[in-house]
Amino acid sequence: MKMKPEEVAYIAKLAKLDLSEEEVEQYSREFDNILEHFEVISNFDVEGMEKDVFKHQQSTILRKDEPSLFKDQKQLYQNTKDLKDGLIRVPKILD
Repeated sequence: MKMKPEEVAYIAKLAKLDLSEEEVEQYSREFDNILEHFEVISNFDVEGMEKDVFKHQQSTILRKDEPSLFKDQKQLYQNTKDLKDGLIRVPKILD
């Protein structure tokens, strides 16, 4: 499956990206390469393989998820541009 430059330009428009013609061509080639890799992977024969390939690995040990209050409010909001009544205000992004 080839990715056409028109499709890349459309995706860029949806993502609100302003790409030059050279960038559209470059991304089109890069998407083609990625899709070729997926095609190779999809043709890989996995019949007869164990369902749990990573069976020999140990399970990940996770910490207990215990909620706690963050005590230093000043540090919590140090990178906030607009704060009102303890809430972070963000600019509107939808039309």
